[in-house]
Amino acid sequence: MAKILIWLASGEKEKLNPGILYGTNAKKYGWVDDVKFVVFGEAEKLMLEDEELFSKIQDNVETVYCKFVAEEMNITKDLESKGAKVIYVGEYISNLLKEGYQVLTF
Repeated sequence: MAKILIWLASGEKEKLNPGILYGTNAKKYGWVDDVKFVVFGEAEKLMLEDEELFSKIQDNVETVYCKFVAEEMNITKDLESKGAKVIYVGEYISNLLKEGYQVLTF
């Protein structure tokens, strides 16, 4: 059983695109059993600014945003108003690792 956690951390669209493309296609075409996204750091700001990127992952794959970082950047409410699930991701990530998820970082 192949399960993937894609960690999106870059603030550069060109670096995130391959991860988003792979993750959404892997989910859509059943290449793996499950795909989840964690958006972290500068990628959180980029998702607020780029509606296309936000929609690609928000509408297709379970996605969470790091609450600690969002609060540090004072963007939690902005993310939530767009429909983003903003949580403290430490325990969430740890549980996925225990369940056998492999991490890909972009």
